[in-house]
Amino acid sequence: MSRARDRTAEISDLIQEVIASSVLTNERIARRFGLNVVAGQTLGVLARAGVPLTPGEIGSRVSLPSSTVTRVVDRLEGAGFVRRVPDPEDRRRIRVEPVPDRLAELASSYDGLSDALRRHNEAFDDAELDIVIRYIRGMLVATADVRD
Repeated sequence: MSRARDRTAEISDLIQEVIASSVLTNERIARRFGLNVVAGQTLGVLARAGVPLTPGEIGSRVSLPSSTVTRVVDRLEGAGFVRRVPDPEDRRRIRVEPVPDRLAELASSYDGLSDALRRHNEAFDDAELDIVIRYIRGMLVATADVRD
């Protein structure tokens, strides 16, 4: 086996461990707020979007059918994390936006993890961290078509 294949296997194994840890962390935090992990991840997608999204846009970004998106948005709205607002371009349509105070409350659950990563990153210089960032961005692009 070549060195590149060995490294790819090692990186793949480590990424799978990070993903498993992240899923379990996200599940634990979502439960704390009365949500399931799908609702929590959908809320994250909404927060990162930076603008209110239509249910169709949400469905495209999280790869869920419209009936599931409706249930997730209902659950998030019931828990006070999002609100439905009229679409300014088409009043027949709605958009979904996060409620900032509730979003901040949920986000604070990740403070310990963020602090731990910040401390870990202090062991690396900017050039090394730039390589990590470039690698992760490239990995997301390389795997975009095979995520489904």
